[in-house]
Amino acid sequence: MAISWGMKKDSRTWTPKFMDGSAQRIIMEWVPEGQTIEAWKEMFAQQIDFTRLSLREHFDAWKAMLLRADPKITITEEKTVDGSIVATYLSEAASELSVRKFLKARDGVYMLAYHVRPQLKNEEVWKTWLEIVSAAHLVPNPEKKR
Repeated sequence: MAISWGMKKDSRTWTPKFMDGSAQRIIMEWVPEGQTIEAWKEMFAQQIDFTRLSLREHFDAWKAMLLRADPKITITEEKTVDGSIVATYLSEAASELSVRKFLKARDGVYMLAYHVRPQLKNEEVWKTWLEIVSAAHLVPNPEKKR
């Protein structure tokens, strides 16, 4: 599978800056042109965790990991009509505000996330990314046709 999302809603140029993959996980992170992954102000990430865990089990483990890293973190979650989970969190310790969607497929959990430094949050951009992440959905992997 692959994640489809409305990237055109944010017309800035985003540059891939980090990619890592293994048999358990694939992750790729983009930042706006001119930023680095080491000093990002905004970022979006696409991740696949290859797991047999249910969506709830995977999400609860992810949430527990965040709480271990920052016991004062604020996390909200919303289960959507398609069964996916959209979570937002604010971690003052990590200086990170994020929205992330978790989608379950046969081979694992697919995620799309937007992160911003809380002090740099632009309400209009945040609203746009809430829409982008919330509307993300799974589609057949287009690379399989090649």
